[in-house]
Amino acid sequence: MKAMTDHKNLDQGIYISLVTTREPIKRAFAGTGQSRRREKTSAASIARSIVESIRRNHRIERGAVSVDEAEIIEVLTEELWKVPEQTAKDFVGVDANKRDAAKATITQALLTTLVTRYECTFFKPEYRGMGPSSYRSAH
Repeated sequence: MKAMTDHKNLDQGIYISLVTTREPIKRAFAGTGQSRRREKTSAASIARSIVESIRRNHRIERGAVSVDEAEIIEVLTEELWKVPEQTAKDFVGVDANKRDAAKATITQALLTTLVTRYECTFFKPEYRGMGPSSYRSAH
């Protein structure tokens, strides 16, 4: 049996992306925006920003083949859409404890979906600075 990889960086990446989503998008997701109903396009926007963020330092593969970004966005959009309405409302609510619990619940659901469907591998981004890299070359 292969060892479970530590997905702390993936968890953090999803969480940060979720938290830094613009308020109007979060409210549309929760159904507390202008239309007063949940808008699926907002789930797709959130999913897209999460995928763009985590792919900067994670390989997401199936059978050692990189998975198309559009597929991952679709999978996460569906997962976000399954979030119960009350959790989505708590995510944008005034109660900080409920907000934190909702963020954690949503992050966990997305993380579980990613790691059960795909192989997710963290890697250090390549050094792109001015001087020599402090990392040893892997080649």
